[in-house]
Amino acid sequence: MGRTLTVDLGEELRGFVEGLVASGDYRTPSEVIRESVRTLRERTAASKLEELRSLIAEGENSGDAQEWDRDVFMERIRSKTKGCGEK
Repeated sequence: MGRTLTVDLGEELRGFVEGLVASGDYRTPSEVIRESVRTLRERTAASKLEELRSLIAEGENSGDAQEWDRDVFMERIRSKTKGCGEK
């Protein structure tokens, strides 16, 4: 059994939830809230998955991988940031 969580929906959302229960679509306000949260969770997961797919496509379309040398890269960073933050 789940734990109780008290939330304040405000008058508009409370009326919406009560209307769904009154229409017979749901038996209790808890059913409405549970389904709503599940739907939000699924939509959030789908959004993250779409973002990940977009980033993968961006990487695939960015061209061939190039060789790089860590030491050369770090030296380039050091030279660009030399003196930054000094007074």
